[in-house]
Amino acid sequence: MKVLYVGSGLSAQQATDERYRDHIKVCLNNAWRIFPDEVFDYWIHPNDFPAENYPQTKNYRTEIRHKEYSAALHQGAETLGFGELSGFNLERKIGYTSFFQGLYWIMLTLAPARIGLLGFDHDYNPEKVQKWRAEGMPQVCNDFNQKTEKTLREWAGNYFSGLEQDSFYGHGTPDPLRFGPEYLEQKMHIAVASAKTLGVEIVNYSQRPSPYNIFVRGTPE
Repeated sequence: MKVLYVGSGLSAQQATDERYRDHIKVCLNNAWRIFPDEVFDYWIHPNDFPAENYPQTKNYRTEIRHKEYSAALHQGAETLGFGELSGFNLERKIGYTSFFQGLYWIMLTLAPARIGLLGFDHDYNPEKVQKWRAEGMPQVCNDFNQKTEKTLREWAGNYFSGLEQDSFYGHGTPDPLRFGPEYLEQKMHIAVASAKTLGVEIVNYSQRPSPYNIFVRGTPE
């Protein structure tokens, strides 16, 4: 079994290619937007995913929230060699971002032979990241700097005005960088080791450059 795991980066636009038709399709957060005219298999999102960004018409078969992906991680902790950890310490170990939480749910629950990544290059616009960091990293937990706009899309359009987009659906915050680039790299290495333990191959299908090259590059063939 092969899984296509899709995020919101620009390489997600490859996901509609016919070469991925034999993959189970798993979309994270806003990546449901890449399949507006077809039903995909799993939609993963955290509890604080903004309601305004939910699909208006259900275009997925199964919804996976924190309770499901957290349970899978805790049930698989011994197998992964993380048995001494519990609660949030375990989730911090694998990486407390939606990307890693979803990745481990796929590895532990679907147990595919391969996970192909698209939209996870983490190739954020540096100017956008600089502005976001300098101004307190606006995100859900700080109400996006007490935004006055009615929608997050309107807020992001204003906040990142004049800066090149780095996601296929519009401006989003570079939230996975909130713990720094070294954190991301470290957790990617742990994910590669965990995948090896579970007998899962993780391949980055993206045709875009990335500042991180920990996951091997490959094609769906």
